[in-house]
Order: sequence, then structure tokens, then C-alpha cells
Amino acid sequence: MYRAVIADDEPFMLEGMRLMIDWARCGFELCGEAATAQEALRLIDTRKPHLLITDVRMPGMLGTDLAAIVNRYHPDVTVLFFSGYRDFTYAQAAIRTHAFGYLLKPIDVEEVEATLLKVKAELDTRASIKEARKIPVLRDQVLNRIALGDESPESMLRAGALLSLQKDDPCYCAVLVRERDAIPEAVGLMLSAYSAIPFLLSPTQVGMVFRQVERDLPALSGVLAGLSQGAQYRLSVGGVYSGPQGFARSLREALDAQGVLFETHGGLLLYRPFDKDVAAWLARFRPSDLASALTDENPEALEAALSSLRQAVAEFHPSRFSLRWMAAALDAMLPTAAAVRSRSPLCALWRNETQESSAWLDTFCEQLRSMRGVVKLETGDGWPAAVQATVAAIRTRYAEPLCIGTVADELHMNSAYLGQIVRRYTGATFHRRLQVTRIEHACLLLRQTMRSVGEIAMEVGFKDVDYFSRQFHSRMGISPVAYRGAEASREDCHAPN
Repeated sequence: MYRAVIADDEPFMLEGMRLMIDWARCGFELCGEAATAQEALRLIDTRKPHLLITDVRMPGMLGTDLAAIVNRYHPDVTVLFFSGYRDFTYAQAAIRTHAFGYLLKPIDVEEVEATLLKVKAELDTRASIKEARKIPVLRDQVLNRIALGDESPESMLRAGALLSLQKDDPCYCAVLVRERDAIPEAVGLMLSAYSAIPFLLSPTQVGMVFRQVERDLPALSGVLAGLSQGAQYRLSVGGVYSGPQGFARSLREALDAQGVLFETHGGLLLYRPFDKDVAAWLARFRPSDLASALTDENPEALEAALSSLRQAVAEFHPSRFSLRWMAAALDAMLPTAAAVRSRSPLCALWRNETQESSAWLDTFCEQLRSMRGVVKLETGDGWPAAVQATVAAIRTRYAEPLCIGTVADELHMNSAYLGQIVRRYTGATFHRRLQVTRIEHACLLLRQTMRSVGEIAMEVGFKDVDYFSRQFHSRMGISPVAYRGAEASREDCHAPN
């Protein structure tokens, strides 16, 4: 039931409105009466009514002035005027204040009640629109947490209700990512036309839920073709599963396919898991051998490693997916390859499947040769003492709430200047190096322990597990949970029979 306040300087008018109108039948509760505009404002501040019925003329302040104040500070309150004046000037003033209606005294009970019913219908419409607007916001919040690894019963229950998914209902997810700028709102509306339930993961990421028994890949390819402008968008697709748990699994797969876990199909990125073939290839040729060769002072070390790589490829015939995974793993080991992972020299190699294996291998080898001098900076040779001390602090104190200001104070230096020389000599900012170091140690803990993602996040220096998950996915191309699963599969492949 909605609340109403009446303001009129005539006591008999207030009494008549109170007694003659069937407020409950019209959907209202009369929660206050005021003889002045000032009293009316106090009632509005304290009782939060939905409707103000006010006389146009009252002592001290016109009702139209009262309405203007209410519109300014309480825009959700509907205003209804009544007056004994038929002067068109007052009607015009009432219209300018965006009043709902203008009634004349003496009051006509039927007319007033009919107007109140119209006000109620308007308030009902506003409430439904407001509630409808809340649903996408709530859906974004709940599904975003699931994307970051929250699979609690409460989140699964909420996801099922928000997506109208029962336990056995089939569904699958897709994720649309725009490489640089935020995704326009119009794109979300367009996705709805494809029978998708869109939800916002980040300004550059939109998730989509399809309640279908199989993936409509031609339609999704059409979506991508309609959006692509200079290869700005990447559209990845998870598998088909059932219920809220199935939604969570398909969403994780679609997100992981935005990294390295994909195979291409008509421009789409279809999720492909880390399998035994990949594990076997990485056991045959380890990315760490290439990383060591890149940092070796002897240039022949890299050539020897590349020769071993070509020999292993000729003998083992790894898939493009296995080669791409090797490049992604190597990229993760090289924090100075680029300040931003998506712009690293190796990024184009592990994020695309446009070349055949032989051409890909040639490009990969040439890229490593061009990187050797840059990556060599990781050894610290030739760095100023302050830079070496800063990098050492990151390596040994990464779990602390470390910042460049703290290190600069310890070195008795200006923090801005220290930041400049760290970036100049190492190729990355202090913050970037710290984040990469923390992620590297998180990878180690994920491989060697069964601690929860939250515990690992805290142990390596992240206070917020959601932020840790986003940073991990940005760096590694997959979520912490998926990374642990991939490493477990790799260890299973190496286990003795």
C-alpha cells in the first residue's frame, strides 16, 4: 500500500479528505496531514510518502513552490494539486512542476478516488520498471562471482532463479571480449535478440547464457561477423551442461577459451581442455629450457635450444594447440616480455591459430631470437644498484604489503625517480613486477599444495581473492582452478604405471 500526505490550510478540507475518501480501496494509506508547506516538508522527510496532495495557495509558501522543492529533493514523490481557483495561471504553474493532476474544490469524491486509482497505476508501473532494472544488476553481481570461482550453494541457487534454470535444464555460455575499448550498451541489446541472456563481467567482457540443448555455432559466428571491426572482438564458447552447476562449468570454459584453451571454428574460440597430448609434449620439451636459454649470456645456448625444439617437433609432431600452450607457458615465465601480457611479443603466437605448425614454428623461433637481448636484462647485469635492490625486495618480500614508496624510503630515494629507472632498466613497472612475482608463486602453490584459492591469494600478498582471480586470469589466460586442474592432468600423465 502506498503512503499519502495532504497539505491544506483549511482544517475542514483536511477532515473531509480524511473521512470522505476510501483510501484503502484506492491503494493508499493517509500517513500525515499538514496545515503549512513547512509542516508538509517535515512529514515528507520523516514519513517518505509516495503521494503529496497539496493546495495551490497556502500561507507562507505557494503549493507550486512546495512542489518544486519536493521535485528537487524527493523526485520519487508524485504531486497532486487541488484548489478553489480556476485561474489558468495556477494551472500553468502546476503543469510546470510536473504535477500528476489538478483538481478543483469543492472536492468530488468520485473524481478524487478515480484520480487516486490512476496515481496508483502509475506508481505500480514505476515500481515494476524499477524492479526490472534491479534484476540485471543483481544478475551481473551474482554471475560475476561465479565467474571468479564462487560455486557456493547460495550462489548456485541465486543463479538458477535469475536464469530460470532448473537442475536438468540444458544450457551453455559464451563470452564476448572487446580487445581495447568498453563494449557499447547497444551490443547487449543485440545479443538479447539472439535468445541470449547477457550479463556484464567487466566493461570489456559480456557473458551470454543460452538455454539450448546444443550450441548454435552458425548463429554465434554471425554475431561475431556482425561485430568484428578490425578484429576487435573475440567470442569464446563453453560446452553444453545442465542446471546452475552446468552453467558455472560452461562459463568457466568460455572464459578459459579467451586465453589459450581453445580451438578455432568459424572465427569462434571453442573451449578445449589441457589434455594428455599437451602434457606429453611438455614432458618431451619443457618451456623452462627455452626460458633458461633466453637468459643465458652465451647466444649459442638459444640456438641449441631452438635446434632441440625443431628436432622434437619433427619426432613428436605436436598439434598446434600443444605448441600454443608451450608458447603461453613460456610467456608466463618471462615477466619482462612486456608490461602488459596481452601485448607481449609471444601473445600473437599463443592466442591465434592462423598458421600451420611449420610456419608457426618458424615465426616462434624468430621471435625468440629477437627477444634474447631484452630478456637478458632479467639477470640484472648492468642495472644500477637501486634497481637491483628493488628487484631483490620484490623477489623476497612479495607477500608483504609492498609498494615502491616503502622501498624508495629504505633506499633514501624519490619514489617517482625510482619508479622511472626500474621501468627503464627492467622493462616493467614496479607494480607489474610485483604482481607477476606474486602470480608466479601462486602457480607454484597451486601445483604443489591443495590449499584453497583464497588461502593462496592471501599467502602471496593479495588481500582480495576476487582481485587475485582476475589478475591470475589476465596473466595466465585461465582461472586458478583451471590452472590447478591442468597441472594435475599433467602430473597424472607423468605418473609411473
